[in-house]
Amino acid sequence: MATPHVAGAAAILKQRHPDWSAARIKAALVSAAEADIPGDVRETGGGRLDVKAALDQTVLGTPAVQAGTYAWPQDTSDRTTVSVPYTNTTDRAVQLKLSVTGVTGNDGSTVRSPVARLSSASVTVPAGRTAEVPLRIDPTATLRRAQYGDITGRVLAQANGVRVSTPFSLYVQPETVTLRVKLIDRHGDPATGASSVDVIGTDDATGERRFNDGATDQTYEIRPGSYFFSAFVTTPETEGTLYNSLAYLARPQLEVRGDTTVVLDARKAHRLGVRTDQPTELRGVTLGFARSWDDTWLHGGTAAGGRTLRGYYASVDGKATDGSFEFDSFWRAAAPQITELAVVGGRKLHPVTASTSSVNLDGKGQASLYDAKSGTEADLSGAKGKIALVRLPDDGGAYEVANRAQAAGAVAVLGYREAPGRWYPSAGFTGGPLPILGIPTEEAKALLAAGTATTLRWTATAKSPYVYTLAHPETGQLRSDRVYRARDRELAATKATYKSMSGDATDHIDLPSMTRPSGLTGYFGDIETVPAPFTRTEYRTPGTTGWGHQLSSSFPWGEFMIDPVRTYEKGERRQEEWYGGVLAPTGPLDDTGTETLAAERQGNLIGVAPAFYGDGQHVGVQGSFGDLGNMVLKRNGETIGDSPYPFGVFTVPAEESSYELTLNTAKFGQPARVWNRTTQTTTTWSFRSALDENAYSQGIPLLFPHYALPEDGLKTLPAKDGQRITLTATGHAGYHPGALTSVRLAYSYDGGETWTEARTERRGGVWQAVVDHSSATGKQVTLRAGLTDANGNSVTQIVTRAYDVR
Repeated sequence: MATPHVAGAAAILKQRHPDWSAARIKAALVSAAEADIPGDVRETGGGRLDVKAALDQTVLGTPAVQAGTYAWPQDTSDRTTVSVPYTNTTDRAVQLKLSVTGVTGNDGSTVRSPVARLSSASVTVPAGRTAEVPLRIDPTATLRRAQYGDITGRVLAQANGVRVSTPFSLYVQPETVTLRVKLIDRHGDPATGASSVDVIGTDDATGERRFNDGATDQTYEIRPGSYFFSAFVTTPETEGTLYNSLAYLARPQLEVRGDTTVVLDARKAHRLGVRTDQPTELRGVTLGFARSWDDTWLHGGTAAGGRTLRGYYASVDGKATDGSFEFDSFWRAAAPQITELAVVGGRKLHPVTASTSSVNLDGKGQASLYDAKSGTEADLSGAKGKIALVRLPDDGGAYEVANRAQAAGAVAVLGYREAPGRWYPSAGFTGGPLPILGIPTEEAKALLAAGTATTLRWTATAKSPYVYTLAHPETGQLRSDRVYRARDRELAATKATYKSMSGDATDHIDLPSMTRPSGLTGYFGDIETVPAPFTRTEYRTPGTTGWGHQLSSSFPWGEFMIDPVRTYEKGERRQEEWYGGVLAPTGPLDDTGTETLAAERQGNLIGVAPAFYGDGQHVGVQGSFGDLGNMVLKRNGETIGDSPYPFGVFTVPAEESSYELTLNTAKFGQPARVWNRTTQTTTTWSFRSALDENAYSQGIPLLFPHYALPEDGLKTLPAKDGQRITLTATGHAGYHPGALTSVRLAYSYDGGETWTEARTERRGGVWQAVVDHSSATGKQVTLRAGLTDANGNSVTQIVTRAYDVR
């Protein structure tokens, strides 16, 4: 808003002084600005605009004085004098008292040496004339190393009723030295790929990140001082396109006083690993760092490696004496997908999978091998009930082949390619429709040479019953290998149950995250999935690491169900349910799981923003495509506002009125294919509201219904009588509901055309509805609930296809 404010002020001055030029108006605005505010000239300019003072200003200065640029090394011959002019617009002479104030260096600190000083402490400006005051500039004056660069300050001139502020600046070039940084991978070659180096000057909080891209070295011209060096180095496989390893290399604090070469060599880094009580393989590792200094600055970053990497390394040399440094490694591990794949009576194979989804091989089994050549429809004609051995293109793409193999009735696709090097088959974000495995070319050729009578046996785990998410921060030097031991009894463990919204077995996108007290946040590199319905034990490192968790039924378009960031105690045990009960709009939660404001009145405005979905433990945010919603607000039965979104702000009259607010939601498009429950909702809240002039914010009394179902994980109930649905209600930060005094529930098998009232009863303070589905096999159930609390506020909600009857 600075530009329109200044433009308006200039217009006011032009109106008062129509004969003034633009330069004179600018001089008046700057001269009259309030300069006694925090910050140096680079931050505050001439000061805070004061239109009244500008109108009354009788002595004008210049908008700014540029006092020159002085190259290193500075010499006494660089000393100079610049003029600071003052123009007296009155018919009387004015004597001004002069001072230099607010001189700051490049780092914003106060300069106490005489880099800029006045030749006299006062000046008399004749009536209607201009006087110039010499400002002596001495670039050889003593400066701290971080102060070199931009030097700024102000000359203040004061008399009775007169105050003129004139900002000035000069540039004193710092001494520079040449810094060369070499990034070396574990082969001894200049680092390539995603390898990067950060060179950060902690004296002045400047620096940059460069990607090495095979360069012999990175060259910098820097000022002497204290620096932080941080690098991620990737090392490729000797053949193929995969990376072999990821290394982190750091020098938390290094004093650079002259021309210097710094070598960050991944060959000198130390191997990192984890060991768990139960058999695991890595699903991903994220390496990160956080460097803070001066109680103000934080520089951090992460690099995430997927399951294709073979090794992780780190080296930290030296310590941070100014501030702190932390190196973090985050680990994700689960049961090995394939314990064995071998020829019956013959050699073992070394397969990798295209994904970690639930469609992979599971348990123990065997099947005949079928040579499906390049995987065309004709090539796969004899693959029914067999494992199809397919020659894939060199890029490893297998998605279309897998679709054809599924249509042909194959058990799995076993792919190979002719290109050299280690590889993984590719089948999109979450894998294909049936198991897809890749093996080395030499193993495939041996299978082909063995003829058509080959049978393969396997032992595999498609759905890991446990998953480890671990954090291991290091604050000191790292000069040896690390194998971090994770013991189940010491970890926090959550028994997590996942329900399906599709009506069938499915996979949800599983997105864990981590946050350190330093402010560093991170994710894992690969997109993982979790089966539904399914229950697994999730182990996490206790302590100060905050663990976040998000799920989506249809990444990247659909909703995200969010669990607040949590820290865990050693040995903590808890239970959790995702997509449980009947999903419907609910009150939002913050990052700590605390209810936040969903609806409030400010003056004559009512704003509403509930969470799009909720399952009783988590809240869901609207997807970028696939979740549709709108709102309508009625007052005394008449519509007074609407919003095309599932949130809105509405203008209302001051007097007390009766309101009905209706929220509609629906799932559509591609995401709706995996979301066959809660396909639509209509929620109507009834409340009264009036303006309270003594209250800045008034919470709107919204009740959010919740339904607990005796379901099977697919949101289906058996076809029998006497099943109980528990109904509760929550509120939000602006309203905590009273006890429920009235609860009604009706159900419909025809989408709401006809309804059957369920019997409701209150037991031990808990409301339940008893439904009779004894003759409703195969029916889709729509629910209509009506809740009223002890304060007289109520809600009516219709949930289309809340569940099915099996």
